[in-house]
Amino acid sequence: MVSLEKRLEYQFRILKNQKLTAFNDLLAVKSLKLPTANPDESDGVYFGLINAIQSNDKSAFETHFNKKSKSHPNKDSLTPFVNDDFLIFCLVLGILKFGLEKKWIKEIVSLRNRSSITITFDNILNEDFLSNSNLPEIVLVFLKLFNLALINNDLLNRAYDNINQNVTLFESKNDFQIICAINAENLIINLKVAPTGSEICLLKNFNSKFLKRVKIFSWFTQTIIFIFSLFLLVRILSYVPSIKGFFDKYNPIFTLLSILGISLLGNFIPVFKIKIYNFLLRIFGYPKELRRDVITKAKNKEK
Repeated sequence: MVSLEKRLEYQFRILKNQKLTAFNDLLAVKSLKLPTANPDESDGVYFGLINAIQSNDKSAFETHFNKKSKSHPNKDSLTPFVNDDFLIFCLVLGILKFGLEKKWIKEIVSLRNRSSITITFDNILNEDFLSNSNLPEIVLVFLKLFNLALINNDLLNRAYDNINQNVTLFESKNDFQIICAINAENLIINLKVAPTGSEICLLKNFNSKFLKRVKIFSWFTQTIIFIFSLFLLVRILSYVPSIKGFFDKYNPIFTLLSILGISLLGNFIPVFKIKIYNFLLRIFGYPKELRRDVITKAKNKEK
């Protein structure tokens, strides 16, 4: 498996590069953060393709695809995008996903050096997902986005073995293959059925129970914060004669209902709930790289 230390080190590289971040977000099915600065034409197409795939917008994908497909390089005058693995992956994925004509992209792939990545792209275009000449980790992350039902146990095993045997993965500095391998390994862990009582199974069960308990503790924490805030507010306002008389008249029923009403209201304020939840996860030492996914899922549920 990819070591946790190397994963964490590489995460910093991903975060510093918008192109790597966008591709990683695509594979991890996270919301795309578009660049704040205007990208050049080539990068604009790249980010547009990813955004269209994520939003399942065929029309938007075709707009960017048609713009790029006007280019017709040949072996004597290759343009940089031909060997851009990230862009080619997105084009191949969108073309198959939205059922577009493959002729142009096949011509582009045929211009590339016959590396294992190029051969994998070629086989994917022919929908030969189980070929032994494929890099299974690339096929795995592709199928996750194209058709999860096509993933079988044999492909999971082959991808896992291939990642483990690639001891020079990070030394190769091939960002495309590294990001595919990391996301493939994550998918393998999620999809692979672990035997009951195994370490992975126990860790998954613990993680699920831990997150549920933190949510319950989060609810109690925010309720206590609201109750204390209301109590403090009442104490301050009680020093104003007119307000004090009002509270004396309706106390204790009014005070009790106010405490319950406002404290329960706090549980329905998404921002406050997420902040408390995230804070508690940090306090209890939940890993940063996992906490990000948990918080993203929590935010999505609040929408």
